[in-house]
Amino acid sequence: MRTSGWTSVVAVLMLLVSLSFIAQVQGAAVADIALYRGADRQAKLEAGAKQEKEVVWYTSMSQNDSSQLVRLFENRYASIKINLIRLTSERIVQRYTAEAQAGQFFADLLDTNDSDLEYLRRKGMLRPFATPSTENYDKRFVQPQGYWAASRITMIVLGYNTRSVKRTEAPKRYEDLLDPKWKGMIALEQNQTDWFMMLMEYWGEERGKAFFQRLRGQNPQMRTGHNLMAQLIAAGEDSLSPNAYSHHMASDQRKGAPVDWVNIEPVIGGLRVAGMAKNTPHPHAALLFLDLVHSKDGQKVVQEASRIPTHPDVLPNPPRLREGFQFIMVDPVKYLEKIDHYSKLWRDWMLK
Repeated sequence: MRTSGWTSVVAVLMLLVSLSFIAQVQGAAVADIALYRGADRQAKLEAGAKQEKEVVWYTSMSQNDSSQLVRLFENRYASIKINLIRLTSERIVQRYTAEAQAGQFFADLLDTNDSDLEYLRRKGMLRPFATPSTENYDKRFVQPQGYWAASRITMIVLGYNTRSVKRTEAPKRYEDLLDPKWKGMIALEQNQTDWFMMLMEYWGEERGKAFFQRLRGQNPQMRTGHNLMAQLIAAGEDSLSPNAYSHHMASDQRKGAPVDWVNIEPVIGGLRVAGMAKNTPHPHAALLFLDLVHSKDGQKVVQEASRIPTHPDVLPNPPRLREGFQFIMVDPVKYLEKIDHYSKLWRDWMLK
């Protein structure tokens, strides 16, 4: 019995060692694929992807926009299917983390804001990758160690209703919002702490505190959700907002809504990025999809969706969504380190 017992223990230990070794070998193989830059890269990826047959994509992109990218990819690679799972940014992190803790690895790609991917990177849950599609990108749009690349930008601007606010009188500087004539006419997205943090960092706490406390004195209407706020501006229920999304204004304007926007400098920009899951089950197919998303063809889909592309040769429609003004990006590292501090200030100064 003792011998049999020890034999079972040894067998289990050997199995565990074997599984660990296999996982290490597979991980090394995936790392080689993810960072491969050889001349035969495309052929290798296509051959591997045909065996894998699918890509599992967790994304916070809208259903309409994400389905356009799926269609583009599946038309190009008919034998590979995209398993599209649309979730909020918060739910992507929650679901992916829960699956990893349970030893379940379904996701290949995670597409959400850069601060969420920075959080996952710090947890060791992402894999760096290389794609030739981003070689000429603005360095601000690619994570330095290659853990993600941005597919679109969100610019925070002053959006306004042109029936309530004359174009010639629309605020051109943040300080213009403090004019008594705007009292009771301003709307704010109440959860926009990244915008608040970046302005505070840019101005310094003394100037920032003075501005925001005076802005609070303008009795702004606090809104929840940028889509709702854009709808209220278009309807004329809100006159103007200094933390509207420019692509909402551009999209509504093209539909005939009486809206416009001003790029008040410094414009605060946020990135929506794509990263590769550390234990991606379909690395070849995932890389093909990353290549396409960041290519000119993929970025034209972003452009057609009234979003702001990151590819240097694909301008948004209209170009003033990305050109002709100074913008600074939300720093995901700084965001994670300082957001608790700035969230408290925002609540104390603006929400109480």
